[in-house]
Amino acid sequence: MKNDNDNLFDADFLARLERLHLIAKRMSGGSLGGTRRSRRLGDGLEFADHRDYASGDDTRFIDWPYYARMEKLLIRLFHEHSESTVVIALDCSGSMAPGGAMEKFNYARRTAAALTYVAMGALDRVTLVAFGGQTGSRDAFDAGRNRGRIMGVLDYLRALAPGGTTDLAGSMKNLSNLAGGAGGTAGTVLLISDLLDCPQQLDESLGRLGVSDLAGRRDIAVIHLFNQQDAGLETPAKGPVIFQHAETQQRMSLWLTDELMEAYRDKWAQFQKRCGKICVSRGAVYVSACTEIPFEKLILTTLKRAGVLAP
Repeated sequence: MKNDNDNLFDADFLARLERLHLIAKRMSGGSLGGTRRSRRLGDGLEFADHRDYASGDDTRFIDWPYYARMEKLLIRLFHEHSESTVVIALDCSGSMAPGGAMEKFNYARRTAAALTYVAMGALDRVTLVAFGGQTGSRDAFDAGRNRGRIMGVLDYLRALAPGGTTDLAGSMKNLSNLAGGAGGTAGTVLLISDLLDCPQQLDESLGRLGVSDLAGRRDIAVIHLFNQQDAGLETPAKGPVIFQHAETQQRMSLWLTDELMEAYRDKWAQFQKRCGKICVSRGAVYVSACTEIPFEKLILTTLKRAGVLAP
């Protein structure tokens, strides 16, 4: 039997990652610095600008080649990056792969990989963490800010398996602790989930997650992932059917009709609207993400709205 992981991160996917990084770099004016980049004098990672030399300035930062050409002293300025962390949290509950169908879960893992790669390209420190499902207390993966570590990221994601309940509320404390960096600044959390069976937990969870004891508010983006079946746009044959809850395994017998499916689609629209309102009320960015959307487009939209990519 063919393993679903065999082609999860194939050569074509890796090429798409690199193209995505280049597109993100162009969108940010040639520098993937994010919103946590400040223009300060120092030995930072990336050249920013010049200013006139003033008495008392550190002579190590004088642009001597420029002085040799123009006989004018200028000080080189650099972007200094903070130690805030981007945490990418992936829902691994059973509803992410209902009935063993891996389409949504695989899309989620590719999305997590792409978010990580582009965020590392922005010189942000990235941590991945799986919550819910069969992951238990699986350790988070510290990807750092080196894109060369992407193969370790892919191995981490490839090893994850969906199953069990979401437990969003129970995961918040761990996520909150991970989202603070060594420099004591509030980090960013990108939460990838289908949010099924979560609305009653979502409000409280985002409230806890959004506050950093170290540095005020934390930036949060919720990527609400769903497929055509979730939204009622892909339906089974009409007549008697048995539905089984993907997380609790409870069963329900129904006679499926066009009217019942229309009522379901209305409920789905209300569910999405409710999730969006909860996110907005808690200061979080809400991103509706159907698996039909090319993940490149989803990544760029999410990172810009979350502030990881400079506008």
